Amino acid sequence: MSWRRCAAAMVGLLVIAGCKTAEDATAAATQMSATAKSLSDYYAALGTVLTARDQMLKVREALFGIAYPAASRQEIHATEEELATREAMAADLTAVAGDFAALAGSKAADDVSTACGKLEMEVDGLASHKASSDEQAAIKAGIEALVTAVKAHKEHEVAKSLDQVAGALSGLFDKEAPDWRTMEEAYLAEASMLADMLSDQNAVDSAALLKPALDPFGLGTAPVPAAVSVKLTPLVKQQIADKKTAQLAAYDKASDAMSAALKEMAKRIDLVATEKPMAFRLPPPTIDGVKQWTDEILAK
Repeated sequence: MSWRRCAAAMVGLLVIAGCKTAEDATAAATQMSATAKSLSDYYAALGTVLTARDQMLKVREALFGIAYPAASRQEIHATEEELATREAMAADLTAVAGDFAALAGSKAADDVSTACGKLEMEVDGLASHKASSDEQAAIKAGIEALVTAVKAHKEHEVAKSLDQVAGALSGLFDKEAPDWRTMEEAYLAEASMLADMLSDQNAVDSAALLKPALDPFGLGTAPVPAAVSVKLTPLVKQQIADKKTAQLAAYDKASDAMSAALKEMAKRIDLVATEKPMAFRLPPPTIDGVKQWTDEILAK
C-alpha cells in the first residue's frame, strides 16, 4: 500500500538524513508507531459512532415517523468513507514504524519517488473534507519536496520536508477536529432524545436502577411492573442526561489528548531530523487518554 511504502521511505530517511544515533531513530519510529496506532483507533471509533448514528436514525424514523432524509444518509455514508480512509492511513503508518529495524537497512531512498507519487493520490482522496484543504496541500508539498531532495541528494532538505509532512499531519487533525466533535455531539443529542422518547413509551428497561438496593442481598430483579417503571422515568431521564454529558466530556478529553500526541510526535521527529538529542524516548503519555475512549467505543 502506498501509505505504508512511503512511510517506510520516510522512516528510513530519518537515518539517511543525518540522525545522530540509530537509537534516536529507532525511538522516533517506536513513538511514531504508538501515536499512529492511537490515531487509527481514534478514526475507527469515530466510524463506530457514525454507524451507530445511522442505525439510530433509522429506528427513530420507524418508531416515531421522524424523517431520515436520503441526503442525510448519503452525507453519513460519505463521512464513513472519509473516516475509513484516515483509519487506513494511520494503520499503515503504524505498521511501517513498527517494522523500523528492517527498514533501517533498506534501500528506502531508492524507492521514495515512486512510493510518494502514489501517496499523493491518496492525499487527494482526503480532499472532500474542505476544512483541511490547506493541510492536505501542505502534506502534498512536503512529499514533493521530499522526492526532489532525495533525487538531488540534499540531506538537509530531506529533513526539512519530513518535518513539513509530520507537522501537516498534526495540522490535518486539528483542522478537522471541530467537525468530528460536531458529529459526536449530534449523535449524543439525537440518541438522548430518542432514549427519552422510548422512556416515555415505557420501552426502557429500568431494572438496573434497582440493583443498588438488591445487590447487597444477592437478589435480582423481576420484570419491572409498568407502575414502577413510570415512577422511575425521571431517574431514567436524569441518567440519560448525565451519561450524555459524561460521554461528550470523554470525547473532548480523547480528542485533546490525540492532538497533543501528534504535536509531540512531530516535535520529536524534528529533533531527530535536525540531529538534536531526544530528551524522551517513550511514546507520548497523552495517548493513554485516547486509548481509554477508543477502547470503550470499539468494545460496543
